[in-house]
Amino acid sequence: MTKRLSRNEPMADRLSIEILHSLTPFHADGRDTVTQASRDLLLGCIKFEPRIHKVFFPSFEAPAGLSLVEFGTFPIERLATVFVAEAISKVKDEYGFHATIEKSRVEEHLDEVYGSLQWKKLGFQLYTLLYPDVVKDPKTNVRLRDFLLNEGHVWAERLISHVSEPAWTRAVHQKMVRGLYSEEQYNRDMNALFVKLHLLDPQSVIPAYQYLLNQRALPAVNLELATRNYLEGPLDWTSIEHEVANAERKASTPVHASRMSLPSDLDVYYGVDVDEFIVTECRNLGLWAGSRPHNCKVVKAKDRCAIM
Repeated sequence: MTKRLSRNEPMADRLSIEILHSLTPFHADGRDTVTQASRDLLLGCIKFEPRIHKVFFPSFEAPAGLSLVEFGTFPIERLATVFVAEAISKVKDEYGFHATIEKSRVEEHLDEVYGSLQWKKLGFQLYTLLYPDVVKDPKTNVRLRDFLLNEGHVWAERLISHVSEPAWTRAVHQKMVRGLYSEEQYNRDMNALFVKLHLLDPQSVIPAYQYLLNQRALPAVNLELATRNYLEGPLDWTSIEHEVANAERKASTPVHASRMSLPSDLDVYYGVDVDEFIVTECRNLGLWAGSRPHNCKVVKAKDRCAIM
């Protein structure tokens, strides 16, 4: 039973092995909150890529945690360009920007990135970066971070001792016998346990794994700590659909045009920066189809005030 906490109670006194063991990244419906936070952070990193940011997300501010992400050999610039190109190709705009992108090449690039070992490595980095602050006890708001800051290695030892108790093994076994707990759920939760141990004390993971592996009453456990796909599947292009459409609708008028000039029709170009992005950044990756959008419209003199 979780005790009620005083607001002024020292953090060290709030911590317990029961809370530590109960900390989970999973919602009741199975959704992983840390995976979602990791995907959100990655999307923020994409939006803040310089060549992407100035054209499509000029008002977007750097996401918290950006400076802590180490991309290493992960092709973040390539992913950013291809991801935006995917959105361009799927937003059915009136100017035909979508027709200027080679959709098959976009899919090839995305399949390569999402199926790569680098994608999994980045996912593990983001997941372990965010886990300590995202995962918390709903009743006390105690986070895994609080355990890390209070002799994490000691808590790792206590956590291993907790799952080594016969009562814990019996409880898990009985849930499985009753059909309340599947082998898939067990391995999912054991991986969450290994993540906690890795963050508390990396050296504690193997002993915990070996112990669980030797429990005949429990299913065989898989050590997927660094091989699981924490970012899961492809990013959702519809999450940037609005910004891409806005960039395509952005009107540009000739620099010599003014309200005081003689009445005349005016050529107005839409999405000039998007067009430039396509024929430079997208072209460099073989994503440009070789065509240009029909993004010029003649505005009659009587309508000029509406666009100037």
